[in-house]
Amino acid sequence: MVEKNWMLKPEPPEDFQQKFSQYHPLIQGLLYNRNLHKPNEIECFLFPEFDKLHDPFLFNHMKKAVDRILQAINSGEKIIIHGDYDADGVTSSSILFKTLQALGAEVDVFIPHREDDGYGINIKNINQFVSKYKLLITVDCGITNVAEVQLATENGLEVIVTDHHEAPAILPNAFAIINPKVKGEKYPFEHLCAAGVAYKLSVALIESIDKETNELNKWGGKKGFLKWLLDIVAIGTVSDMMPLIDENRILVRYGLIVLKQTRRPGLIKLLEIAGIDLAKLSATTIGYQIGPRLNAAGRLKHAEVAFKLLTTDDFDEANLLATELQATNVDRQKITEDAIKQAKTIIESQSTQKIYFIYNESWNPGVIGLIAGKISNEYCRPVMAMTKVGEQIVGSGRSIESFNITEVLYQAEKLLSRFGGHAQACGFTISKAEHLSEFQKIILDKADAMIKIEDLKPIISIDSTAKLADFNLDLMKKIEAFAPFGEGNPKPLFLIKQLEITAIDKIGNGEKHLRLMAKQGTSLHAEKFLAFGMADSWGEVLCPGDVIEVVVELGVNVWNGVESVEARIVDLKKN
Repeated sequence: MVEKNWMLKPEPPEDFQQKFSQYHPLIQGLLYNRNLHKPNEIECFLFPEFDKLHDPFLFNHMKKAVDRILQAINSGEKIIIHGDYDADGVTSSSILFKTLQALGAEVDVFIPHREDDGYGINIKNINQFVSKYKLLITVDCGITNVAEVQLATENGLEVIVTDHHEAPAILPNAFAIINPKVKGEKYPFEHLCAAGVAYKLSVALIESIDKETNELNKWGGKKGFLKWLLDIVAIGTVSDMMPLIDENRILVRYGLIVLKQTRRPGLIKLLEIAGIDLAKLSATTIGYQIGPRLNAAGRLKHAEVAFKLLTTDDFDEANLLATELQATNVDRQKITEDAIKQAKTIIESQSTQKIYFIYNESWNPGVIGLIAGKISNEYCRPVMAMTKVGEQIVGSGRSIESFNITEVLYQAEKLLSRFGGHAQACGFTISKAEHLSEFQKIILDKADAMIKIEDLKPIISIDSTAKLADFNLDLMKKIEAFAPFGEGNPKPLFLIKQLEITAIDKIGNGEKHLRLMAKQGTSLHAEKFLAFGMADSWGEVLCPGDVIEVVVELGVNVWNGVESVEARIVDLKKN
């Protein structure tokens, strides 16, 4: 494990403290360092309103897309939705499918197989679509499929691309493109995931019809239907690690409310089988429990199972699908755990490199992204994990903040049959296995030139310095008002100095965790701290009487109906 550097964020200036003196100093720090410097900004952040979502018709091509889809519905044309095999692709497919279904469309959904079809649209599938459908709508893909969209158009299959990935210089010749990252797009928020974009299209479609349908009425009419979609939107947004700011904050905040009372049989059964406590359901629950189960289908089998789970109306089918997803996720965990052990052995010879390349031709392509993410997080390096599929090499990359791992792939474009992604995550396919060494050299040279040594030192960004005297439920609830926490809005971290340990013991299954009691200064009062997964590294080092500094997450714990302050240690140092 790489030692972390602690970076304490600046305190708010005196004029800010005076202006917002009604807030506790810790809350002032959170507001200031989230660039919430005006009363209206603070109000919108702490109390997000559903009605403040942006108008979907601000998208340049939204009206054009809506008119074409409604024309297809009214004339009985068959529509095909082309999705993707990850959680965002499955949720966006589900949102648009349920919307078109509610509007009476003749609609099918195609979820690609990770290995057989690969990411995005391919020529083989276009050739199959053109004889059956008149309109193709992509979700979570399509923005880079110039040749494939051209083939569809030339054969009478009109294409509407809805996507959220980085847009290339040359765009596909689609009937309409709805992507907040397209150059010249007027939509004011660019960080929607595919599920968010699909939801925007759904809102625009629903708002454009005059009459309620029977299916819409089942959900309480047009407004009710749209709000009940938010459980799926929240799952897609968090699972795809979108920043939880602006619109995403509203969508996830209200999506969690809907998810706690979801009416979808598949989600009801999945939450039940996964043993998820609805009272404690949060964005973290989606990120670590719901999202991985949906993703497991596309990683090891076929993502169609996850799609069916989200769209079925039958509880018996939902139970079977949720059970299958649970079993697949257990298999995925075991496969990933074994592969990560192998990956750590591989990188031993690369310790001086600024980017790690991990290749094992026996790995399942569905878990290489997880391998890359785990190694990147643990060693603070960009990582490319790869395996062999046929005569090609399939790879997945994860990166650090200072290195755009998708952009650098353009340097090796001649060796790749396909690639795409975001600044910190990418996917790619090397066209021939013998090109692996050349590919690695090109990327390594760019990494050496672009990454500074200081970029490779992991940093824990600390919001403020706290004291044990700050530990009270009222303040903890005010901190939790900053939720949902995730990308772009991390859970606040606080530094507590000069803590004297009064008691320490190992807890949990296998005694992997620590429970500490500690006091500060001359006070005799001790507070409880939990340190998950730290027993091996600190259990034999610390003892009562030691003085430590800790970085903690603070919150509210509820046990048997009783609320208490919860302090989880993220990192610690012994004085």
